[in-house]
Parts: sequence; C-alpha cells; structure tokens
Amino acid sequence: VFRRINSGGRKLSRQELRIAGSTGQFAQTVRMIATKIRGDVSASDELPLNEMKKISITNRDLPYGINVDEVFWIKQGVLTKEQVRESRDEEIVADILAFMLLDDKPPSRSEFLDDFFGYSDGEAQQQRHSQIELALQKYTSEIAASDFQRVLDQIKITLNRSGRTLGQLLFGAAPARAPRYFQVVFLAMHRLIVAQNQEVADQDRLIELIEGSGEGIDVPEGGRWGAADRENTVNSASGRYGPAFGPAKGYDPAQVRWITQMENILTQSYTEQAAYDFKQGFLRLDGKHAFDEDSFEKILKTLAGIANIRKGVRGYVLVGVADTEADAHRVTQLYGVDMRPFERFFITGMEHEAEALGKTLDVLFMELTTRIKNSALSEPLKDYVARNVKAVRYYDKTVFIFEAQAQEEPSNYGNTFFIRHGNKLNEVPAAQYGELFKRFMAGL
Repeated sequence: VFRRINSGGRKLSRQELRIAGSTGQFAQTVRMIATKIRGDVSASDELPLNEMKKISITNRDLPYGINVDEVFWIKQGVLTKEQVRESRDEEIVADILAFMLLDDKPPSRSEFLDDFFGYSDGEAQQQRHSQIELALQKYTSEIAASDFQRVLDQIKITLNRSGRTLGQLLFGAAPARAPRYFQVVFLAMHRLIVAQNQEVADQDRLIELIEGSGEGIDVPEGGRWGAADRENTVNSASGRYGPAFGPAKGYDPAQVRWITQMENILTQSYTEQAAYDFKQGFLRLDGKHAFDEDSFEKILKTLAGIANIRKGVRGYVLVGVADTEADAHRVTQLYGVDMRPFERFFITGMEHEAEALGKTLDVLFMELTTRIKNSALSEPLKDYVARNVKAVRYYDKTVFIFEAQAQEEPSNYGNTFFIRHGNKLNEVPAAQYGELFKRFMAGL
C-alpha cells in the first residue's frame, strides 16, 4: 500500500518506507533512540494535534518547536537539514544499532537495512530480520537505548569541551557531511565504554587523540561498506582513542551523565506540563543561604499531585533547573554560577548550594533522602520517591531528580490530596475525595 501511494506526489525516502511498514522491535527501538537524539520526543505515543507543534522541528524564525539548527546531527555537521527530513538520522541509528547487537558484524548497506526492518522478501532476507529481532530480544530495547545514550553523551561531553564540531575535530575544517565518520567514532567509543567496561580517564587527552584522526579513518564516501573493513576501521579507531580511557569504577545508572535524557525530559514538559516541575534549588534567593523548608514540602506535595494525575503516569521534579531567566540570573548573581541554557530552561546545578551549606553533594543527597523517608508523604509513594531519587550529571552540573509514579490508589501528603492541572498544584477539597478516587481508579 505504501509503495503504491508513494508512486505520486512527494515521494517518501527509503527509510520512511522502511519505518512506515515495520512493526518489529528493531524498528521501534530505532525510532525511540532517533527521536530522543533529535529531541522531538513526547512522554506518550499519543499526543493531541494542537500540541504537536511544540515538539516539531522548525526553523529559527518560528516561536515554537525545536530549532532545527540545534538538532545534534545538524549542529555537529553529521547530516544536512534535508537529510534529517529524509530520516537519514534513523538510518545511522539503525546501522549502529545492528553493529552493536550482532556478533557477526554486518556491512553498511541499504539492502541489509531493508532486511533488518522486514522491508524485503526472500528466505535469506527474512532470516536476517529474525536474526536482528532475536538479538534485540536478548539484549532488550531498554539496555540497547541506555548503552546508545551513554556513548552519545560521552561524545557530546568531548565535543563540548573541545569547543568544536565533530567534523572540525576530526579534520580541522568541517566536511560537507560525515555520517560514516560519526559511526566510526561512536562504535569505537562503544567498544571502549560498553564492550570493554572502560571510562574516560583524561578528557583532554581524548580530544588530542580524536583531533585530526579523520585523515586516518578509511571509509567509502557512499554505497556499500563491507563488514570486515567496517569492523577493522572501528577497531583501529578504538585502539587510537584507548589511551585516554581506564577501567570503569563501576556503572551506576543513577549516577551517569544524563545529557540526552535530561534534554528529553525538558522537551516533554512542553506537552505534559502536569507531570513535570522545575526548581532552581532548595535555598531561598534572598542571600541568606537558608534551606527553604516550604519549598521542599511543596516538592513532595507536587510529587503526590503528579502521582494522582491518573494511573500509569510517571513524572519528575528537577532541582537545579531554573525555568525563568530572572531566577537563573539571581543564582548567578548570588553564587557566581555559570548557568547552561537549553531551550527555555537554565541548568544551574546543585554544586553551589552544597558549598553554601558547607556540605558535599553526597551528604546533601543523603540528607534529602532521609527527609523524604521522614516526610508526611503517604506510602507506598514515599518509598518509591526515596528509592528513585537521583543525582545526575548534565555536562558539568549536578541535578537532583525526584521521580513520582502513580500507585494503586491516590497518594496524599499529610492526609491531604493534591492534583496537578498544567503547571499548577491544587489541593483537592475533602468533598471531592470520592470523585478523585473514582476518576483515578477508572484511569481517567
């Protein structure tokens, strides 16, 4: 059907045709990873049409959506705007993901991508489709996406520290596009970080090793890229970059850099305002450096309100993120913080507050966990929040993330029920408790 429709009008790209007709786990995982990288991600697969523009990729002249020039692939010179519109970024993700999953490394060829998406007929082609689906089933989509994100975040950190795009770092002058060079760098990093369980020991040394290494990466400009040549090139690059790495001290998902995930949460808040809230910190901005007990209590009430939106909802309160420029500038004025902007948000971090309180971040984090456990938040939500609070890294900033999830029945704080409507927290009158329970249990 898609091929017949595609015979007239604007033709879909080959990747658009692959993804349109595929329902396999591989295709869904590629789509999930690709949307997270682009930033046009939502908390749910269902989104009202009037909300779509808020996470659509647009040009810089429009007052809504995601600025196309800030999309990773374009900003780093890996792809052109037209190539992103043709879903070439999903081809790169699919190419990389297949290499990550399969023991016998595949070549980079359009025909193989067709097979992985189940877009081709024939016994050998169907066998290849079954092979990638089985490999992903063993690996799981969640771990594959998490490993992909770990490697991408390290690349973002390295490029940010270098002050250059990927093409500039590899060649000195950025090439017109560099999709296969990106693949080599990514897969070399994946080999070191994931396969060999290493971590970057010297960021500046890594930048030195990547600098100019593009001249030694032998990749075909287009067409087929053989499996053996591809694997040898990746191994060679990982050998070159390896001296900047050392044994990992232990992988803790709650402590890893959350660059991509953080940006996805910030973007999702545009369309799911009720499930997200942001606080610049725990200290009042009056210059007295006092812990704001009322603000902390409101965070817990907000978590209860998020958990009461409806069954199945998960939401977050991010502390160390200012959602107004005025608050961000006040933090800078008081503490000399070099804030990091993203979209309409300003990441200020929590380091300055720990220092102002005379504590380490670890001590502050432990005290917050104890506060949660001793709070008036109802069980089992209290236990869930205490177990799932995280301290994550966004470049050079630490952000505390409080997570709430709807429980089997509505949650309360101090025997009072709350609900979030948009970005507002409302107390539920006692006379409406019955209606709250009825609506919640019905999943509405």
